[in-house]
Amino acid sequence: MNEPITVNDRADVIVTVSAYALGKQLGVEEAMRELERQIQKPDRASLPAARCIARLRELASLAVRTDTGGTVLGKVRSRHAHDAWEVGAQIGAKVWFSIDDDVEATTATLRDMLEAVSEPRPRIVVAPCLIRSVSNGAVVANVDLPRILSRPRYLSSGAVLRPIAERRAGFALVAMNRDALAAVRNVSGHLAYVDQDGVERLGLFHDEIVDKRWLSEDLSFFARVPSWVEVEALLTGHTSHAGQPLNLGDVGGI
Repeated sequence: MNEPITVNDRADVIVTVSAYALGKQLGVEEAMRELERQIQKPDRASLPAARCIARLRELASLAVRTDTGGTVLGKVRSRHAHDAWEVGAQIGAKVWFSIDDDVEATTATLRDMLEAVSEPRPRIVVAPCLIRSVSNGAVVANVDLPRILSRPRYLSSGAVLRPIAERRAGFALVAMNRDALAAVRNVSGHLAYVDQDGVERLGLFHDEIVDKRWLSEDLSFFARVPSWVEVEALLTGHTSHAGQPLNLGDVGGI
């Protein structure tokens, strides 16, 4: 289990990132030190997530937790969710940001994500990213929007958000407030397990098979989100995944 890079006495946001490839390249401990260096002084050679976290630090006080050795993604994300809850309580963080190592976003996009989950009601916001897989030659984003679009929600910046269809989304770049995380935890007591370090956690990202369909760890998580929690896609801004840039307005046809 890896330790937090930075845990301030107080922080607005807890950020988690997994960098397995870096750990495999450098070794777990050295990879943690290298990732911390990249976050503190990011450059073009840094991981995209390091640059993203550096931008986010300009907007809010952060506690950052990394994993450079986990091989089971569902377990890694579940550990991060546990840390977001437990460490978040200690430092007063009201928002959890999950950022994959090959993902980044502009400062304006991150600012909108923070505002989107700032209201005192359970909300989860996904910044869409292009996925690596292609279908019929078309590259698609990691969110599903309803065929009949509901009324959008607007932020103070003019940014647009829309509900995600059937809560089907990837977990590449996600922000949620503490109320939303609490709601998912409250319905997931049956997923309690004792981890290899002896700590009991909730397997919020445990894979499920539903109607003979294998749901990946992120889809399994969103399937557990109660109906009263708002799950939205941010449709204004820019992200990049594995070097593939995306104008979020293209996702919703804005």
